[in-house]
Amino acid sequence: MDSEHGQQKPGRWVDAGPLEAREPGHIQVVNIGGLKVLVANVDGELLAVADTCTHEDASLATGSLKGDQIKCPLHGSRFCLRTGRALDEPAEVDLECFATRVVNDRVQLFLPE
Repeated sequence: MDSEHGQQKPGRWVDAGPLEAREPGHIQVVNIGGLKVLVANVDGELLAVADTCTHEDASLATGSLKGDQIKCPLHGSRFCLRTGRALDEPAEVDLECFATRVVNDRVQLFLPE
């Protein structure tokens, strides 16, 4: 369930809450020091990206999850949760992705410096 890719950069792991609150298909926004991160359980794998659409100031957590893609509720842009890649216009800028892991039944996110 871990996605620890990208952790080679300097940074730190931060607590994002209990694992049991994240069933497959579940989306949640975690606010860490003013940074809003969307955490989604995609078929048992936790994926984390910046929650704000790169086209407009809209929370992606209020959009729809289909597979490993999230659709913005405002203008319909889709983003890949694995890569952060913007898949549809009008969004052209990719989302920032965050590595995840589970330690003692707690979800952690890696925040690069």
